[in-house]
Amino acid sequence: MKGYLLDTSICVALFRGNRFVSEKLNSVGMDTCFVNDVVIAELIVGAYKSNKTKENLEQIADFMSVVQVIPFAETMHVFAQERVRLWDAGKRIEDFDLLIGCAAKAKGLTMVTHNVSHFEHIDGLTIEDWVK
Repeated sequence: MKGYLLDTSICVALFRGNRFVSEKLNSVGMDTCFVNDVVIAELIVGAYKSNKTKENLEQIADFMSVVQVIPFAETMHVFAQERVRLWDAGKRIEDFDLLIGCAAKAKGLTMVTHNVSHFEHIDGLTIEDWVK
């Protein structure tokens, strides 16, 4: 599978109108972009924490209609293996970030995030930051 897995930080930047993220999405095409269900869950939590819950939930629903969602069940073995490897190496990554990053790794996607340090210890993961 070729393409990009968008992290929560990139989705939030897009929703807030970040021109650089929008331009990059237009250049690569939405058909090459994916999220996993953990990203969707984080976005929904953010919507409920905001003072514009209804509007934000609608924006997330619209986004989900144009982006492909990778279920956690398809990537859980890569997550488990990577988590054990990192623990044995004495490195800890927040579970949600590890779930997101391992979805990209499992599917051979480039991880797109503004929080590069959250993902840089995942073995073999290609990372890009589209936020300027």
